[in-house]
Amino acid sequence: MQILIHYLIGLGFGFVLEFLYRSINAKKIVWPLFINLQMYGLSTAFLYILSQYNLPIYILIILILVFTTSIEFITGYTYLKYKIIMLWDYSGEWLSYKGLICPKFSIAWVVLCLIYYYIIIFI
Repeated sequence: MQILIHYLIGLGFGFVLEFLYRSINAKKIVWPLFINLQMYGLSTAFLYILSQYNLPIYILIILILVFTTSIEFITGYTYLKYKIIMLWDYSGEWLSYKGLICPKFSIAWVVLCLIYYYIIIFI
């Protein structure tokens, strides 16, 4: 049940984050796609699972980095390949891979995930 609760929290958090980020960048209202929100839900559910273990910080960072970057790549690649829709485009970012992942956003996801992780631990 807790995993579902954290998944739903991630959907809500993801909606707000995506809505604000995309709308501010576009200077108009941009509603996030549900597929984008699922990445947040899966990540927060994963963080809840990780919170059940006493992992060293470096292991935690590596797991978060691999998980979030993998989800972002798999989601973006699947949508691009099967629906021919580019959900986001990081092609202008440093060390971008196929415009789907890049270090800048991978690090941002790690930071956001660590904040959420430590909120889970202390609540």
